[in-house]
Amino acid sequence: MKNSIAEAGNTVVPAVLAIRARGLVVRCERGESQTNETWIAEGEHNRFSASDPLSLLGLIAMFQSRGTDWGATDEEIDRFLKEFGYES
Repeated sequence: MKNSIAEAGNTVVPAVLAIRARGLVVRCERGESQTNETWIAEGEHNRFSASDPLSLLGLIAMFQSRGTDWGATDEEIDRFLKEFGYES
């Protein structure tokens, strides 16, 4: 049986815990209206920011997987566009 997980409210706390387990300090900054949030994770050499903890964890995972040269090459972008039907 496959494990299944979907983005939902019950994944926010585990996402923050997973970020902290990577040795990063997590904080949430809110604007004056309290409606806009920026989630930030920082370590000795890196700083990540996103609009929610799951996106923040995704950025961290991408950086840990791809390193400082995390951006996609033109070839990778072309393959992505073809694979997911963005090119006609």
